[in-house]
Amino acid sequence: MKTIVITGATAGIGKEVAKVLAQRGFTVISNARNLNKAAQVKQQLVQETGNPNVHFYEGDFSNLESVQQFAQAVAKQFPAVDVLINNAGTWEMERKNSQQGIEMNFAVNHLAPMLLTLLLLPLLKKAPNARIVNTSSGAHRRNILLFDDIEFKNQPYNGVATYSQSKLCNILFSLQLQEELKGTNMTVNTVHPGIVQTDLFKNMETRNWNNTPNAAQGARSALYAALSPQMEGISGKYIYLEQEDPNLSPMATNKQYAQQLWNVSLQYLKNYC
Repeated sequence: MKTIVITGATAGIGKEVAKVLAQRGFTVISNARNLNKAAQVKQQLVQETGNPNVHFYEGDFSNLESVQQFAQAVAKQFPAVDVLINNAGTWEMERKNSQQGIEMNFAVNHLAPMLLTLLLLPLLKKAPNARIVNTSSGAHRRNILLFDDIEFKNQPYNGVATYSQSKLCNILFSLQLQEELKGTNMTVNTVHPGIVQTDLFKNMETRNWNNTPNAAQGARSALYAALSPQMEGISGKYIYLEQEDPNLSPMATNKQYAQQLWNVSLQYLKNYC
């Protein structure tokens, strides 16, 4: 039975994905900043699905050292990982810095999942046909990627711009990772969950949620990319719901940007992987 790592499974889309995975009998592993909350979520998932193989380990995506420790905990307990779903994310509208002093949207949404992926590659290589699923957003189409000021230190902070940039980074990371994984048993794809009712928007002005899909609807893209037989051996796609979305921005398909971002990101991560 498959072993699947899904980040951010204590709430929102991640929790809904974890529930479906547990219902299907998979071993489900996730990180949690708050282990007390995680214990409650685990109990709920086990009761609802009848699957006891739900595991939470401490892992705070605003702290690269904590991401490293989470990966180490997974590697200590599990010999292989079949699927990695990088779901956890944030949207900060005012400037905040991570534990390492990095702008928060860039740190949590891009650097943390990139680090986790790199650290788990040895476990993914041990699976017969491993899949990596990265979560992006339609916000990537704002085409913001400031290599000369990627943390917005030298200009007025803009939460929409930094979030949008981090979501473009998710796609460019997938693009370069696809190159890095050629000839292996691993595929990588990016998903867009759509605009759904989750805590991601907690820092936004009050929204009118009428007719807005719930988190279970938002989980469909990740579940399709992670489990669908149609995605076996398929890499480099941008998935919305159960199909490929061809409407990527031109910047999101730029291999030169993907390579440059990869190199910049490795400089941030060099002490952790």
